[in-house]
Amino acid sequence: MLNIKYIPNQLMRLFSLTLVLNLVWLGLANSATAEQKTEKTRTADFGLPTHRRDGGSRGSQDSCVVNAETQNLMALIPQENVGKNASASPKLFFYVPELKKPSTLEFVLRNKQDQLIYETFLSTEGNGIISIEVPAGVKSNLLETDQNYHWYLSMICNDQQRSRDIVVEGWMRQGRLNLATQRQLNKASSLKKAEVYRQQGFWFDALSALTENPDSVAEETMMRQKWSEMLVSAGLETLASKPFIEIKLIENPQNSLPIK
Repeated sequence: MLNIKYIPNQLMRLFSLTLVLNLVWLGLANSATAEQKTEKTRTADFGLPTHRRDGGSRGSQDSCVVNAETQNLMALIPQENVGKNASASPKLFFYVPELKKPSTLEFVLRNKQDQLIYETFLSTEGNGIISIEVPAGVKSNLLETDQNYHWYLSMICNDQQRSRDIVVEGWMRQGRLNLATQRQLNKASSLKKAEVYRQQGFWFDALSALTENPDSVAEETMMRQKWSEMLVSAGLETLASKPFIEIKLIENPQNSLPIK
């Protein structure tokens, strides 16, 4: 005989089981959606074409790099490859390997529509870190907040065969600091500035702050340590102890390009 008294309990158990299964299904669905969203974000933020280490002309007689099979032109950028910047005059850093002779570098900055923003030619003897600063006037005229900008650094080993240039490229995102952060930076030391920029995700500004003149010997030591930590965090530990080297601006690049 059917026990009427237990029907409500059985229905309640069935309802509870159905509810649990629905919650599990919703959880899985939300997880999948979140994963898809994360992947889309990753693609949107970091799916831009980037080569922070040159492909090089390995073994080529035209290469101006000593031991071209093992040494690379490299950009000091984060692993996600899109570095943020807030400065009115962005400063980018690169490692130039040991060269057979002084060589010409071409730096180009373009917007997302591939319009030229800035271009300059430089000369270097290589084997160290260089910095290239985009003039502040460029930002006031052309750089826009929350926009990505495509940069290239080409080492011209043979001006008659530019297709054999040694090239690194990446993206810079122009950002903006909030008012509270700006006030904090106004009274901060170079070391503190680097820390604030890094916490805010402004990679290029953080590196730049670590190259400013220190207030003391102790601060200089700490700045070197933080510089090393930043490069290690980006998988650039082999460059952490490389020295800074000088570069010369070429006023008339056509008269200074390497001769074949």
